[in-house]
Amino acid sequence: MLRYDALLDSSLQSLGIAFDSDQMVQLNAYIAELELWNPTYKLVGAEGEELITRHIIDSLSSVPVMEELLHSLGPDAEIADLGSGAGLPGIPLAIALKDYRFTLVERMGRRVGFLRNALAICRLNERVEVLDRDLKEVSRSFDLITFRAFRPLYDILDLVEPILAPDGVICAYKGQASSLHEELEKVRSMCTSRWVTSDIQLDVPHLDAERMLCLLKKE
Repeated sequence: MLRYDALLDSSLQSLGIAFDSDQMVQLNAYIAELELWNPTYKLVGAEGEELITRHIIDSLSSVPVMEELLHSLGPDAEIADLGSGAGLPGIPLAIALKDYRFTLVERMGRRVGFLRNALAICRLNERVEVLDRDLKEVSRSFDLITFRAFRPLYDILDLVEPILAPDGVICAYKGQASSLHEELEKVRSMCTSRWVTSDIQLDVPHLDAERMLCLLKKE
């Protein structure tokens, strides 16, 4: 058994997510790359089991919601992770949602290099690509857009609106519900784009913190 298998197995079971052996190999390979390069690149502010819970399992906690959304969006739906950084949540999600294509948008050179290497190590580079540019320079359209630990909603939604497909959905990982609702108030007063919003409380196994998933569709 690999170092974190017991924690991963119990967490995935709690979330109702079933990984086959290939997916577990990919996930462990990604975790190993994170741990190898984190001291050099400062990719995430956690290590050991805290890294697994706060970053890997937290990223995967939205999978049941996303599976339902993607079912309605269709089998050819394309997913983007904006400001992917260390590949969170994009790489864990790509491992879990193995029938879909992903694009990781990241503008910082060293992180782009890490992402491309991690995708090769995890055998994901045929289905997941890295787009090394700023959000303002992205011209493609995506059906589902996600981001985690990225800029506030009121800072980016006017930039995201043109690259979201007409029937697409944004899935934004957020912390406390009260902070999220404050952000959404600023969206309504500061953004020219208009959104229909809803939020879902995420139950992240072994994490003693409130986590929300904010869903946004074009009005």
